[in-house]
Amino acid sequence: MKRYVAILAALTITILSSAQTFETEKLYQKYRGEKGVVSLYIPGFVMKFAASVADLDYPEEQFIRSIRSVRVLTIEESDRFPDVNFTREANITSGRNGYEVLVQVSDGTEDILIMGRERRGKLKDMIILVGGDDNVMVQIKGRLNADIVSSIAGIAGIDNLKLSQL
Repeated sequence: MKRYVAILAALTITILSSAQTFETEKLYQKYRGEKGVVSLYIPGFVMKFAASVADLDYPEEQFIRSIRSVRVLTIEESDRFPDVNFTREANITSGRNGYEVLVQVSDGTEDILIMGRERRGKLKDMIILVGGDDNVMVQIKGRLNADIVSSIAGIAGIDNLKLSQL
């Protein structure tokens, strides 16, 4: 009986510790396969293969090699889903299960939320949610250090990205 209690406790802890990603999983499962929605999952081995064959600068190659998986969900035909807002629907909060807000922007028509979870000085999981006029969810799992993320942000033209959590 004690063994079953221990197994149940371990499962409960696992479920509770992944509640934030569970919210993104529910969002992904709810909309993937719907007409007018694009969903994409890329496993890490594909990312590593792409990094080895692509003509990339060193920071870009290191960034791609450090990714374990990428999941993307976007609504292409927003008229089919007029009242959807991924940021509000996912209902992800800062501080829960180690996630912290990296960037949060709201301008009345769109909400943008970028959250990350850190372990041992590396960004382990990053969730990017856009909700409103455009709805996009990107979840990146891997082991990204602050230098790699800052380099990629610079390449992307994001000059003021602060990663104080890392």
